[in-house]
Amino acid sequence: MKNAVFAVSLLIASTSFAHAGLMGSGVTANYHYATYGSILHTETSTVAASNEWVNPTGFPGDWDAFDYIDIGDDYIHFDYKDDACCRWNNTSYNGFEFIFDSGVLADLAAVSFSANTDDYVDSMLSWVDDTLFVNWQGGNITGVDSVHINLTFASIPAPASALLLGLGLVGLSLRRRNK
Repeated sequence: MKNAVFAVSLLIASTSFAHAGLMGSGVTANYHYATYGSILHTETSTVAASNEWVNPTGFPGDWDAFDYIDIGDDYIHFDYKDDACCRWNNTSYNGFEFIFDSGVLADLAAVSFSANTDDYVDSMLSWVDDTLFVNWQGGNITGVDSVHINLTFASIPAPASALLLGLGLVGLSLRRRNK
């Protein structure tokens, strides 16, 4: 019996967890201004190890504010051009809508800005299904070089680990039955 308890404990302890994330998924970025639905610009990309958009034109509108926009497995990073000096207009919607492949954000648990000294607050961030919204609405970018958004995904058991655990339990029950 001690061996069985030890084997089950070992299997449970070795169960790894898969990390849901954005790498490899397709993404469409829409920039809305004045109201949600008034799209100024749209770009598409695949989330990879490099920056998704370098010197993007049209984000936002004719004011090319970004050196690059990088989406990683668990973050979105905006790097502003040196001359980005103003406040975002306080309209009902002034920001991005990131639409990811179906199911990519299914395990998203939280979205937050990295620590900043400006007017960026987590309430500017939200998501529904596979769409992430970043509404700058009045955020202050004076003197800000970049903004980093953290995405936290729930840990889910890896299918192979769950299978190993199940096989171990079946083996233990068969061993016990044969005794």
